[in-house]
Amino acid sequence: MISNIELASGSPYTFAASSIITGLANYYLLNDAFFENSFIYGLYTMNVDGLKARTMNPMGITASEFFNNIQAGYKIGYQTYNPEFFNCGIYASADYKLDQFKIGTDHDDMQRHRAQRILVGATALVSLGSMDKPTRIIIEAGCRYSIGLSYKSPMSDDNSQLNNGLISHFAVKVASRGMLQDIGIFADINHFNLWKDYNPGQKLKNITLGFTWKITPQQADKRYRY
Repeated sequence: MISNIELASGSPYTFAASSIITGLANYYLLNDAFFENSFIYGLYTMNVDGLKARTMNPMGITASEFFNNIQAGYKIGYQTYNPEFFNCGIYASADYKLDQFKIGTDHDDMQRHRAQRILVGATALVSLGSMDKPTRIIIEAGCRYSIGLSYKSPMSDDNSQLNNGLISHFAVKVASRGMLQDIGIFADINHFNLWKDYNPGQKLKNITLGFTWKITPQQADKRYRY
């Protein structure tokens, strides 16, 4: 059975705080690896000469920088747990995502934009390595549908400016005991123009890169089975 709450942040400060809090909750309250934390970074591309888009400063300390990119959701599914080398599984997920980024012509002319979305989809996975071994490799590939909820920019607060579309999800993780503690990297690649008719002909696309870490202190104990 796969059942996890996923939390992700584009600020290292909020990522560190979330890792500590949820790690303690996993250990003292749940006795399980229920919470999964990620640090995410958004990459943006535009097709307009002289106009640039980039994420908020990850090291910034303003409220918009602390919460520059936030994602929270739940995934549920099933994975086989055979003693052999190969196992597989599938899970469904639903996430809320807040993207805050800047658009402008240069460093001093960047203005903040904010988009809120719901992501729903399914992901397949394979697990390579015997369940009796301390370390396994997990490979994931899936697809999510992004639904625009709200959009705010210096020019307007028109929700109809957001497009909906498909996002590919790919991940490689290491399930382990000790210091590795289920770490991995992932990429969410959108395949549509984030803007609908913001300005005729303008296109904005996004790739989200992430580092994920599921903290469970029990895994440092060799007697713990995950």
